[in-house]
Amino acid sequence: MTEIEIKHNFAKNVRELRSAKGLNQIQFGEKIHYSSKAISKWENEDVLPDVVTLNMVAEFFDITVDDLISNRDALKVSHKKKNRVLITASSSLLSFFVAAIVFLILYLCNVPYAWRSFVVALPCSAVTFIVLASLWFKRYVRNIGIVILIWSSALVAMVFMDFEYFWILIIAASILSIIAPLFFNIKFSSRKKEEK
Repeated sequence: MTEIEIKHNFAKNVRELRSAKGLNQIQFGEKIHYSSKAISKWENEDVLPDVVTLNMVAEFFDITVDDLISNRDALKVSHKKKNRVLITASSSLLSFFVAAIVFLILYLCNVPYAWRSFVVALPCSAVTFIVLASLWFKRYVRNIGIVILIWSSALVAMVFMDFEYFWILIIAASILSIIAPLFFNIKFSSRKKEEK
């Protein structure tokens, strides 16, 4: 792409994204700490901001710099990211829907401790969250899912076992909550270096 094409794409995308958020140039400028004159120059294709500003604008709209300066419809990209959040949340909550069905069946069959189905749903939901977060979101989101998986697994162990020294599980979960995210970050960053 030439600089003229990048200016044009950036101007069009900023205009559309700003309008979609219901912001005028003054309000948008206040949000990102720029004057409305600067925003006007961007949208009129007079000036292309520096890389740091491009990154800040992209983060404000929750898209990449590439999406912001490309000919793709940045508004669709923005909606796609919102859909990913909804898909991740609904997929993670699906475990609880299944747990409710299992609970109802067990309860109707007079099985004691039928409520445990909801406890088992916690790590299942965390696994779903981790998989989708690894595909679509930043590393720290996946790390949150890993920590939730560790603690929910410890909770399942405490509920299903007569474990008089449950404090050992708490210590193990605490240590794993620190080590596991570090391990996954090292593993994935070394894999990326090998690909280069």
